[in-house]
Amino acid sequence: MTAATDHRAVEAGAPRASRAVPEPFAASREPVPPGRTWTITTASGLTLTGYLPGWAGDDPSETGVPVDQLSLRLADLSHHSDFAGQPLRVCTALGEGGYRDHEFEAFRGSITCNPYDDDAALRLPVVNIEVLPEYMIDGLTPDGITGLAAALRAQADRLDHEIRPTLIAARSDWAQHHTA
Repeated sequence: MTAATDHRAVEAGAPRASRAVPEPFAASREPVPPGRTWTITTASGLTLTGYLPGWAGDDPSETGVPVDQLSLRLADLSHHSDFAGQPLRVCTALGEGGYRDHEFEAFRGSITCNPYDDDAALRLPVVNIEVLPEYMIDGLTPDGITGLAAALRAQADRLDHEIRPTLIAARSDWAQHHTA
C-alpha cells in the first residue's frame, strides 16, 4: 500500500467467483497431468524439441522460425499455469483528498518454468505471485511458498485474535463516550 492510502484501504469482501483462469494441478488432489513435447522448426528445416509439462497452458511449438531468431525463441520460452487470487475491495487515493473504491485480485499468480533462462534457478518450476498490482513476489520455491503461507497465516491470526477484539473494544468505547 502506498502512503496515500488511508486506513480504509483494504477490506476483504465476501469471497466471490473470480474470472475464469486455468488452475494448476494440485498434488494433493490429482496427479501431475501427462507431459507432451513441443517442437520448433526453423525455416531451414532444423527441428528442436523439448518437454512441455502437462500443467503448462501454452504450447510454444511453431514452424518456419528464421534461424537467426531461434536463440531468441528459446530464451523467451516459458511454461506457465495461472492461478486465481483472492478478490479484495480497496480504496485508492485519487489526489486532493478523493478516493475510488474498486476490486482487484490479490495473490494471483502462476507456476512458471523458463527452461532456457540465464538464471539457472528459473529453469525449474517456481511460483510468481502478484501481491498487489505492480508488486510481485517471484521465484518462490516450495520452501518459499511455505514461508509465505506461514507469514500470511500469522497475519490472519493477528487480525482475528488481536486486532478484531481491539477494534470491538474501541467501537464500544467510542459508542459510550462520543457525543455527536
